[in-house]
Amino acid sequence: MFAFSPAIPSRSDLDWCWYLRRQGKAGEVLERILHDVGVMHPSGWADWGPSTLTDTGAPVTLTFRRGVPGLELITEVADPDSDPTNRVNQVCNIMKDLGAELPSAALRDVISAAQGDVQLRYGARLGLRHDGENDLSVMLYAELPAAAHDLLGLMFSAPVLPTVDALGDSAKTTMLAFNAQTKEVTIYWVVEGADRTILPRLAAPAAVSHQALSRAIDEIDPAQSGPELPTRKLGFSYTAKSDQSAPELGLYFSAKHMLGDDAIIEERVRAYGASDINAYTNLMDIQSKAPAGRLMHGLVSMNAHQDMDPTLAISVAAPWHCPFEAM
Repeated sequence: MFAFSPAIPSRSDLDWCWYLRRQGKAGEVLERILHDVGVMHPSGWADWGPSTLTDTGAPVTLTFRRGVPGLELITEVADPDSDPTNRVNQVCNIMKDLGAELPSAALRDVISAAQGDVQLRYGARLGLRHDGENDLSVMLYAELPAAAHDLLGLMFSAPVLPTVDALGDSAKTTMLAFNAQTKEVTIYWVVEGADRTILPRLAAPAAVSHQALSRAIDEIDPAQSGPELPTRKLGFSYTAKSDQSAPELGLYFSAKHMLGDDAIIEERVRAYGASDINAYTNLMDIQSKAPAGRLMHGLVSMNAHQDMDPTLAISVAAPWHCPFEAM
């Protein structure tokens, strides 16, 4: 009589592990940190609920920027289904373990006051970027409710609040980022129903060209070259620079609402020059089709510069979902 051994399923993060290991030192370092955080286990992805970080529910998203080496990602640090009220402390403890500079006690107190008794969606997340050599950058991304606007003067030194105030109630505060390497703070907002007339107002505090921003939008979405923006919701951010120079402006669009299909987005991104980013093309080569109605691509973003065209970036969910979900 023959005895059959039970089938042993492959680990759920097999493609993801192989992808990271193909990226050299940056992938090795980030994989090790993700295991330490607990989002990955020796047996595969942690048994966590879906995350709002990505459209697929993946707890990790990667960001690819042309001309920027290495790997950059944002990760959950605990089960998204668990209570997020202590998430800032959890991220700060991980940052401390990594030897990174923590936000000042005063800034952490203001974040805590801003989050207050509000029902949070995620609380905080951890950002990591490794340049492929020896440099690891660590970020805290802390959720800010819209009511936190009244406390922004205690978190942020850049003179941009009059610009934001002029947008009225349509502009909602969403998040704060702290860069442990540069000590710089970034505040994020989202505004609904805006058109391109908003670009000169956002560009002014950063002393950048709104025409350059508009041209960059057209390169990603040539079909939308009129006065409308590609999506009804526009995300934007300002980073207060440590050298007291003009703040850095960032713009953010939902790739799903902008272009609607992973294949179209990939085609546009490659046409714009992402074929030069091996890490992006390698990830797309191993991605399974996302579940119906969902996209792997997350945000199309651009950072404005005073003397050159904006730097475009695209975020993509890690291959977390089971491919059989799409069946």
